[in-house]
Amino acid sequence: MQDVVAAGARAHPGRIAVDDGGARLSYRDLDAAADRLARRLVTLGVKPGDAVAMLASAGPGAVAAMYAAPRAGAALAPLSPALARREMADASAVARPAVVLCDPAHLELARDLVGALAGGRELRVFSLQSREVPPGVRRPGAGHPAPDDIRRVIPCDEPLPGSAPDDVVAILRTSGTGGRARAVTLTRRNFRTSARAVRARLELGPDDAWYASLSLAHIGGMALVDRALAAGSRVVTRGEWRLEELVELLGAGAVSHVSLVPTMLSRLLDAGLRHPLPASLRCVLVGGAGAPPDLVERALSAGLPLALTYGMTEACSQVTTAPPALVRAKPGAAGAPLDGVEVRIAGDGEIEVRGDMVARAYHRGGPIAGPHGWHRTGDLGRLDHDGHLWVTGRKVRRIVSGGVNVHPAEIERVLAAHPAVAEAAVVGLPDPEWGERVTAAIVPAVARELRVQAIHRHCRELLGPAARPRALVVLAELPRNPNGKIDRARLAARLSGTTPP
Repeated sequence: MQDVVAAGARAHPGRIAVDDGGARLSYRDLDAAADRLARRLVTLGVKPGDAVAMLASAGPGAVAAMYAAPRAGAALAPLSPALARREMADASAVARPAVVLCDPAHLELARDLVGALAGGRELRVFSLQSREVPPGVRRPGAGHPAPDDIRRVIPCDEPLPGSAPDDVVAILRTSGTGGRARAVTLTRRNFRTSARAVRARLELGPDDAWYASLSLAHIGGMALVDRALAAGSRVVTRGEWRLEELVELLGAGAVSHVSLVPTMLSRLLDAGLRHPLPASLRCVLVGGAGAPPDLVERALSAGLPLALTYGMTEACSQVTTAPPALVRAKPGAAGAPLDGVEVRIAGDGEIEVRGDMVARAYHRGGPIAGPHGWHRTGDLGRLDHDGHLWVTGRKVRRIVSGGVNVHPAEIERVLAAHPAVAEAAVVGLPDPEWGERVTAAIVPAVARELRVQAIHRHCRELLGPAARPRALVVLAELPRNPNGKIDRARLAARLSGTTPP
């Protein structure tokens, strides 16, 4: 249950821990940076049980903060810059941070956040780096003083509080796909259990380099950093994810592991890949949302070592994972449960999980697990005869139209199988006659002629009457939340006319 950076500094101090393209930090360097930052947080008055908010892209400073906050006895509460400002203020108000950390690219957001949260109490923002403000970012103006450079704070010289295995070390916001977003409290035990299990499943080792492609405000982004450092691997950071940088890194053979959501994978395939792929690339892990069958097929046809995973914030990232060999044998399967977690299917088809990687409670909310420790995920699925999980949809996304239960995921798979459709999302809109009207939004495939009547014929051939969309809307792109998942609440509002098109 130890701090993996401190353990790495003792076991292999000179090995590179973080490579941001401009600087390389060894495990010894990262450990020292986390220690100094923790001591500065204590000087600033951060106490055990406090939260430290952070607005920063993946980089050496942000990675150091992941381990500095728990060393100061606090929990890190990273926020996604992609959140709407009201969402960001609401999430921060729940965490009630003692201090806000930011990087140069997000100074203005951090200042606005502090202004919204202060409420008469002193709340300061500190920059993790003292570099110049990047081009395009507005410099501080009147009434907006620049944040203090955290390096100007004198570190305390007293023993650090640290954290016990069951102390909260991170507060992470869920994606909200099952309803309103909530804040999950994750402990060191949750992270250690998850890191050990994923390391074993994906055979992660000291020669590997994992590209930090996901936001640290997302459990997928934070967990990949932690598991890589726990394995003695290298974390490759380049700030915010950019397709061009990923293509360049892959071409140079600079990474062995990449984490992507389905949208990122689709864009990577659209961009084209050099062949043969570098032997160094061992795993392209896709999660965060279900990967459509045609996308899985495209990735396998391109020769990518595709791994599919099913997980959630409440379970500290992965619950089941299918490594590349299994995905090739069973395209679409999410694999067997990881060591340390149990999975069962309830009578209504809902996936339930329990184990040491499952968080205990929502922050300032209720418990996560129910009777006997089982967490009801809200997802639907089945376990095949090999014990491999297949995720079939969301329980809360069922549409009842004319008294018939309709599963949007099934309709979306049918729509996405049409060659003229690149992507599809289905929602139920209020209808006075049917109760809910099945409505589909589709994004046309590039260089394909799309005829709506042909799509309707396609649905009539493959779907029952209740599941056939009663309305088809063609969009240039689907609305998404900061984690890359389709934002169905925004889509439903847009299609019902409550928000501008």
